[in-house]
Amino acid sequence: MHEKGKPIAVIVVVALLGMVFAGSFLGALHKPEPHGVPVAVVGPENAVDRLGAEMDKRADGAFDLAAYETEKAARDALLDRDVDAVFVPGQGGAALIVAGATGKIENAVLTQAFQGVGQATGQPVTVEDVRPLPADDGNGVSAIFFVITTVIPAIVLAVLLAFAVPKAGAGRRVGLLAAGSVVLGGVNAWVAAGLTGALVGAPWELWGLGSLLVFAVSSFAAGALRAGGPPAAGLTVLLFIPIGVPASGGPIGPRFIPEWYAAFGEWLPVSAAINAVRNTVYFDGSAIGGPLLVLTLWAAAGLALVLVPKKTRQRGHAAPEPATSS
Repeated sequence: MHEKGKPIAVIVVVALLGMVFAGSFLGALHKPEPHGVPVAVVGPENAVDRLGAEMDKRADGAFDLAAYETEKAARDALLDRDVDAVFVPGQGGAALIVAGATGKIENAVLTQAFQGVGQATGQPVTVEDVRPLPADDGNGVSAIFFVITTVIPAIVLAVLLAFAVPKAGAGRRVGLLAAGSVVLGGVNAWVAAGLTGALVGAPWELWGLGSLLVFAVSSFAAGALRAGGPPAAGLTVLLFIPIGVPASGGPIGPRFIPEWYAAFGEWLPVSAAINAVRNTVYFDGSAIGGPLLVLTLWAAAGLALVLVPKKTRQRGHAAPEPATSS
């Protein structure tokens, strides 16, 4: 590239990068609207259908109501992360049972919506929080920031190792990534669970989740860098940060961003890790099978990129024939 054209190229690249960041974050988070929030309603199907029709008049598709025969079954579904709230109608008044740890914004929307229905029907609605957020994390953002502050150093780990040991074999590279993952995951878990007290109650599980997250991200970034060079590594960073973070729903949650974006985000490491951390710390490990599967798949893909010999990814260019003398 001509010397005079390089500044223009830099400006264009930065502008495109800014467009990706702004488009992803603002597009996902600027207008939060609930969609399909699962709620257990204790009562017969016909009564639940009537309540659902009434709520759809207020906000079409915002809530997905499911009938449960008993309050105990509905409460169990809430703690198992099958639903995000429980509504128990009653002649003397209704009860809305929520889990504050699912997110402050979501619970505020649930409370407002069901208390609005109660006011319209003359039925007062009391709210019970069975999994409140800790006093030190009233906004419920600790899990989000724990994941973000783990993903970014994980990418740095992959890049620095590539420069520090450029001629390392695949086995040694995987070993170094694994060692770095355990160390970084442990340090961040200690900061979160011990030093700051932001995520207490499951320090060893948090260490394991942090280490798996680091390995999934760092191995894939290292594999992308090895397979496609800096452009592939750059695309990986874009996928994990400016796309992955807003696609997780961030502080407002995946139920409040465009559905297609939330569905895409479920298969990215950031969203999977946030759900795994939150469900481990606040819900005794419920519903972490899916998030663990996602992280494992990313780790497996990274391992494949790191371990497969380079020559098999160079499309087998034919070797030039030796020159012959005439």
